[in-house]
Amino acid sequence: MLVIVYALMYVVLPAILFGIIGGWTFLVYIVWLFGSYEIVKKRCEEREHMPMMEHTDALGVMMFISIPTVLSALAFLIIYPLFY
Repeated sequence: MLVIVYALMYVVLPAILFGIIGGWTFLVYIVWLFGSYEIVKKRCEEREHMPMMEHTDALGVMMFISIPTVLSALAFLIIYPLFY
């Protein structure tokens, strides 16, 4: 199930956005990357016992959001000039 969600988020959705808005899709990557980091950071700061991001929170953001986002952006950065 997780693989399907990741395929939709990082392959299908960017392909659709490239067809609709073209190269402006790379701004969506930036908003997604920094926005998701800020949301996790804000939630971690709201905790009372430890108002900062723990190692597990940081690794989760990096492994499940940052790395797939950067890899998807690089793949579409290579594909975009070839097909559009």
